[in-house]
Amino acid sequence: MPQYTYKAKQGPSKITEGTLDADSRESAVGKIVQMGLVPLDISESMSLMGKKPEKKRVAARFHFSKTIKLIDVVQLTRQMSDLLGASVPILRSLQIVSEQTSNPFLKEIIEAMYLVVRDGGAFSEALARHPKVFSPLYVNMVKTGEVSGQSELVLNRLADYLEKEQDTRNKVKSSLAYPFFILGVGVITVLVLLTFVIPRLSLMFEDLDQALPLPTIILMNMSGFLAQWGWLLLFVVGGAVFFFKEWLHSPQGKIRFDIFKLNLPFLGNFIKIVEIGRFARTLGTLIESGVVINIALKAVWAVIENSILREEVKIIAEEVSGGSSLKVALKKSTFFPSMAVNMIAVGEESGRLEKGLYKIAESYERQADETSKTILSLLGPIFLMFIVSIVGVVVVAMLLPIFRMNLLIQ
Repeated sequence: MPQYTYKAKQGPSKITEGTLDADSRESAVGKIVQMGLVPLDISESMSLMGKKPEKKRVAARFHFSKTIKLIDVVQLTRQMSDLLGASVPILRSLQIVSEQTSNPFLKEIIEAMYLVVRDGGAFSEALARHPKVFSPLYVNMVKTGEVSGQSELVLNRLADYLEKEQDTRNKVKSSLAYPFFILGVGVITVLVLLTFVIPRLSLMFEDLDQALPLPTIILMNMSGFLAQWGWLLLFVVGGAVFFFKEWLHSPQGKIRFDIFKLNLPFLGNFIKIVEIGRFARTLGTLIESGVVINIALKAVWAVIENSILREEVKIIAEEVSGGSSLKVALKKSTFFPSMAVNMIAVGEESGRLEKGLYKIAESYERQADETSKTILSLLGPIFLMFIVSIVGVVVVAMLLPIFRMNLLIQ
């Protein structure tokens, strides 16, 4: 009869280890439960998380960048939800997910989480040790699932939420692909004209020994400048981009840039629509999962990208924590329009706040989707017209001397 090594919880915090004989893993789980213990880890000989992950961890170090994409987190969440739903213990679920994960850096994180849970820590505690991968929203929802005993349901909702976020990002990327392809081709075309075609035509114009039109002179000077100082221009542009990014990463720079974006006539309103939809969707998901309103609000502000609007949500969270109702706190904010406040007030009074939040999310997400579709559909023609205009100006400027020479000949 096979012998199994087990690790189980006895009471709220005590961890016990031992061995027992059983016909199968399921039989071993049954015996451990009969002993009044909660099984954490059961293995026939040695843990499946033995030496192999260490080798994989060493091999992973040879990769150039540690990238964990949103799709990786979505797959992890969905797999954990399915495994817990099939009554697989949390440690065994982490083992299975680790074996199925192709991303070596996510594998490292899963193995680290396995060690935390194996030593008696909660799954939410293990997640909280990796804040760059798992947001406060993610950790708080998992913690709520652990307290309520609904980890499978909470993880399933998390997976749905993250999949919707991933789907939105994919739509934007696919919509931007064509406009930026046109822009890239146009920029390359203009650079080729300025650096290769125009210098050769300039030699021909110099041989004519005639006064050139002003547009042609300007174009030839631009071409000459690029030929002589193009490397310096590239260096200056690269430096400007670098310092602009550094400025954006500074607290003061981000605040000023976010204020600038909110003050733009069209973009500012669009940003508010997107952020309200994200706020309502996230808060509704948290409340539906059983998170207390003041804790949920403290987790929600982290998903707001605009720093100015994020500070407003922080103030709302502080007022609700101080005893104010959500409706009263929202009315004081200039961020939320009256329609959203009224729908939240109705949901709060009826005891179905999450339903009101979902309706707000659907309404504002629909507005944001329609607006983004309109913007993205116009980007292609706008970029095309811009590039065609520049190329047209270049061609006309180069043809003007030829037309003038033909007129003189006639």
